This record gives sequence, C-alpha cells and structure tokens, in this order.
Amino acid sequence: MQKSKKKSTIVVISVLAVLAIGVAVLAVLNGKNAAAKKQQLSEEYFVITADEMEYKVTAEEYLSLGPREFEANYKKNGKDPETRTYTGVPFAEVLQAKGVDPAVFGSVVFAAADGYVSPIPIEKALDEENCFIVFDDGGDGPFRMILAKDQFSQNWCKLLTDVTLK
Repeated sequence: MQKSKKKSTIVVISVLAVLAIGVAVLAVLNGKNAAAKKQQLSEEYFVITADEMEYKVTAEEYLSLGPREFEANYKKNGKDPETRTYTGVPFAEVLQAKGVDPAVFGSVVFAAADGYVSPIPIEKALDEENCFIVFDDGGDGPFRMILAKDQFSQNWCKLLTDVTLK
C-alpha cells in the first residue's frame, strides 16, 4: 500500500511539474506577443492578412483615405443605447486602397491587442454604411472597428491590431 501511495505522489508531482513548465513556456510566448502588440499600438498601424499576404495600414495611410462622419449606437452595460457620431473610413475602402479583392472570402476576423476577436460575415464587413475603421487617439486605439448597424455595439473591436480575411 505504501509503495502505491509513493507511486501516486510521484505521478502527481510529475504532472504538476509538466504543467508548471507548460505555463512558463506559454507565459514567455504570450509576453513576446503582448510586447509586439504594444509596439504595434504605439507605432499606430494595423495589419490585414488575406491569402497569406500581409498589408500594413499606418495612421498616415488611413487618414489619407478621408475619414467621414457616421452615426452608430453605443451601449454601455446597464445603460440604454445612445446614438453617437464617429469619424471613420468604410472597411471596404481600406481593402480597396490596399488592392485586396474581398470577393473570394467568406468572413473577416477583427482582432484586438488584448486578445478580443470579432468575426463577422464578409457581407457585413463590406457594407459601406455599416463597417468602419475609426482612428481614435483618445485612449481606445489607435484603431477600432465599429459596426454602425450593430444595435448594441457588442461586436465592435477597440485596440484593433489585426484583420484576417478567411
């Protein structure tokens, strides 16, 4: 019985050691990714990935597209939605400026520096009255994706760093 107990203890300690090593490796990898995302935010750009090609969109390029005003419902937890005015560029125009043909894709995944992702159908993303990229140098940015027709602003993506067409 004592031999069995000793074996169980060794197995438990071994499993815990493997788990601790796994957590440490993931923490190092995540730390590198977090540092890269932080740098991306400070350098004010986001990356569009389509068919294994990457297209960097800088703040300067974005602003040259001529952002326009639009309205969208903004809802905070526990409060009624309110209509706000934003200034942004339709996502379809950003793709066009980079020469990306969205016709072969079915969805778009907008990803934030904090790990949040917002996948939406390509039709929603290409609707020039719905999906906007907004430059926000006031603390939630520099970029965010806003869906103007999203009644509760639940699929918006602030701290935008990556956009992947699938």
